Amino acid sequence: ALRSGNKTIKYSRHAQCRMECRHIDESEVKEILATGEINYSKEQENEKGITFPLEGTTHEGQHVRIVFAPKENEVVVVTAIDLDKDWPCGDCK
Repeated sequence: ALRSGNKTIKYSRHAQCRMECRHIDESEVKEILATGEINYSKEQENEKGITFPLEGTTHEGQHVRIVFAPKENEVVVVTAIDLDKDWPCGDCK
């Protein structure tokens, strides 16, 4: 359900802020959606549904975790984390 090709990718405001701060672009997000491994220990479920953290290394060599929330016709990017570097992101809401 997560990787079905006809879903639109939407980016939460928080994810956009984190991506900008951590130098992760849309091509890298799509790459991880296609090839990343699910980290089941970081999976979360709440009243809005379930989120899937996918981890992998991008073509730019960044080791990242991108958290996706699959919806009916879209996949929402919840946040983007650089697993190797702690970027000073300031105030991402």
